[in-house]
Amino acid sequence: MRRRPNGEMSISNGMNLKEGKKRAKKSGKARGSKCAAGCRPAGRHPAEKAERKGAVRRGIIDGTNKKNTRGGTMKDYSIRHVPGRHLTFDERQILARDWNAILDHGGRPTITGFAKAHGLSEATWHREYKRGMMSDPVPDPRDGRRMQYDEYDPFKAQDSINEGNANKGVKMKVTNHLAERFAHYVLGYSLSPYDAMCRMREEMPDRRIPCLSTWYNHIACGDIPVKYGQTPYHPDRARPKHTVAHPAKTVPGRLLLSDRPIEANGRTEPGHYEIDTILSCVGGRGGLLVLIDRMTRKYFIVYIGRISQKAVNRALGKLVRSGALGKVKSITSDNGSEFLDPKAIKRITGCNVYYTRAYASWEKGSVENANRMVRRWYPKGTDFSKCSKAEIAALERTINSIHRRILDGLSADQFARLHKAA
Repeated sequence: MRRRPNGEMSISNGMNLKEGKKRAKKSGKARGSKCAAGCRPAGRHPAEKAERKGAVRRGIIDGTNKKNTRGGTMKDYSIRHVPGRHLTFDERQILARDWNAILDHGGRPTITGFAKAHGLSEATWHREYKRGMMSDPVPDPRDGRRMQYDEYDPFKAQDSINEGNANKGVKMKVTNHLAERFAHYVLGYSLSPYDAMCRMREEMPDRRIPCLSTWYNHIACGDIPVKYGQTPYHPDRARPKHTVAHPAKTVPGRLLLSDRPIEANGRTEPGHYEIDTILSCVGGRGGLLVLIDRMTRKYFIVYIGRISQKAVNRALGKLVRSGALGKVKSITSDNGSEFLDPKAIKRITGCNVYYTRAYASWEKGSVENANRMVRRWYPKGTDFSKCSKAEIAALERTINSIHRRILDGLSADQFARLHKAA
């Protein structure tokens, strides 16, 4: 230090005593020590503050009661509210006891300070206090910038919560987990909502799976991951009107559906099949020869290199000799050129071939519906010559494992095994 000509004491750097006190206050010196100017610093060192604050917190957790600077009693433990969890009635009683104790001791609690001390967000405690407050807050007469709060009643707050819960109605049938599994089957495996529902019932037999109309209602509302238009079959556009069905130009001896056995019409026994072909894309080779049992809906797929009578008869002969079809009792076909040799087909299968009318695909609707399933995984434009035998076999297994409403929720494989066992 040095003395100025006028006798005023100053620090060696030219700062006067008052300025030295201000700088010492900002420097955060420990209480009891002196600065270069010999003045007493204000406050404690940050490390000392943190240590004391931790000690106080540990004392609170350990159960020691500390007097609050505002005249109240500090809480003797922490709620440690978990985000996303609602407060319980026991926790409301704890909050009421601590809040009202501060008021009883003449304290002036604040929403922010009380929430922070109890491990709650400010918004959570603000909403909670509004539910249970005995009267509306008013400006503090001692400080107009503050609000003066009344006591908090946990019973009033709990009654408000119970009243809100009573207005919720029944719980939703479709939970987040069920919606996730439903989307897994429909979007991930291109299955229909009905098939997804049946698979979920098999997967979770102890859970109550909603009915099909409930799933479609949620799809229409858009509150589950599966949106309208993402199911395998959904309305896209009006179908154009087709030519009126009429009998095809037949050759002598060709049998029509009116000649088909009554067992085939009534689907009362297995062995009555519908046959069709699925062509590859333009420029592709061959296609698929498909057959379906009218009763069990068991579907068979064979790749053929050409769409011709010779290729169809050769593939049909291999199926019959393998025993996969069992005893063939009748075959229903359209008027495609590859099927216009009924004598050769009868020689291979041992049964008659019955032909539908022209422009009447619904007369062999079972195989047409199964062909539609094929297009879920192999849309039009597919060259089936590039598909391996394993891929075609996997496609056959997948279609035969689809649950069908016509079979009371069973798949074609399950229904065939059930009928065979009976």
